[in-house]
Amino acid sequence: MSIRKTAMSGLALALAGSLALTACGGSDSDSGEGGGDITLNFTWWGADERAQRYEAAIDLFEEANPNITVQTSFAEFQDYWTQRSTDATSGELPDVMQMDVSRLLEYANQGLLYDMSEFTDGGSLDVSQIDEELLSSGEANEQLVAVPTGTNTLALMYNPDLLAELGIDPPEWDYTWEEYNDFIAEVSAAGADMDPQVYGGGDYTMTWWLFMANLIQQGIEPFAENGEMNFTEDDLRDWINTAEPIRSPEDVTFPAERGEQLLPKSGFTSNEAAAEFHWDNFLHSYSTDLGSENIQLLPLPSGPDGQKHAFFKPTMQLAMGANSEHPEEAAQLIDFLINDPEAGQIIGTDLGIPASSGRLDALDVEEGSLDQRIIEFEQRLRDEGNATATVPFQPEGFGALETEYVEVLGQEFSFRQIDVDEFVERFFSEAENLLVTS
Repeated sequence: MSIRKTAMSGLALALAGSLALTACGGSDSDSGEGGGDITLNFTWWGADERAQRYEAAIDLFEEANPNITVQTSFAEFQDYWTQRSTDATSGELPDVMQMDVSRLLEYANQGLLYDMSEFTDGGSLDVSQIDEELLSSGEANEQLVAVPTGTNTLALMYNPDLLAELGIDPPEWDYTWEEYNDFIAEVSAAGADMDPQVYGGGDYTMTWWLFMANLIQQGIEPFAENGEMNFTEDDLRDWINTAEPIRSPEDVTFPAERGEQLLPKSGFTSNEAAAEFHWDNFLHSYSTDLGSENIQLLPLPSGPDGQKHAFFKPTMQLAMGANSEHPEEAAQLIDFLINDPEAGQIIGTDLGIPASSGRLDALDVEEGSLDQRIIEFEQRLRDEGNATATVPFQPEGFGALETEYVEVLGQEFSFRQIDVDEFVERFFSEAENLLVTS
């Protein structure tokens, strides 16, 4: 098999309009004369909590493979993709990198990812313990270009201690979007005289994946396989207006201005908001930032039929740059991070519920731990029949469209620089430019 080294300037151009440049470390390999030491570059997105786990796992890998040195780097999600775009343009993608299914086709369709199939049939990469449907999320153009680390699902994280201080109960398991609005308003009213002021939560309609989930609850599959949108301007307008009761006549959502002041923390992890939606595996980093393990999980509000229609998404994936000079060793590293029980014990559920059944079975979960909380949360969704949807198809351009929704239009809307109609009009205009359809 030949290793493709195609640089993709088109990817950089496609993403440059919605991403901000950052320095995150590039791809660098030392081929080593005469079978000497090998250096692999490994990069990911995430916070310090994830970095500590990865670094500890990599220490084990280097102990078991003394001829391999792993150079690491990480960045916040959007900055991460800016740097990968730069790497792609110069043909210097890392040997191993975290990949997201929302970006997979952008890279795979340009030949920027290494086909790992040659290592999976009795080779250095064992994928036999990963569910076939989950594994297929890393396939593109009949090639295996990414391996899932685990699964996660959307959740509402709430702070019981803060709610108890305010004398307010959390929502019930089967709450609705309307009841969540009432909860936000009640918490914000109770916290109005606190210093600093406490709010129920932020404007959830500016979260892209909640829009995706809400469409599914309406019986709409967001995207067709040819990349076209299945939802209308009215669908998007209706979604944003879902939160109108907590934006007017008096805005009781967590203020964007205050959120900017608290960065890199959020209102929730600063103890100034009682609840926040995110993927359930973020429970670890949220706990670290908040300085408390007493964070609890609820599913999303129910849809019009009273059902959750939750779906499980590949948390993230591990991929190899097609330009890697050491694909065999890169595959070894991925195999270790996916399958090794000791590495799994270190990483826990930070990368999602482990994709490898063997690693999940070997995971020693402590009673009352965050890992147990996430595992039991997902299991309850399954047991009660609330996990009834499949993850939405993510066409090429999905990631760039998400960035436009959250980082550009979402910011302007949150600061009240545009209204709902302008948000919708500009979103659909940008979608025509960002989505690749056939």
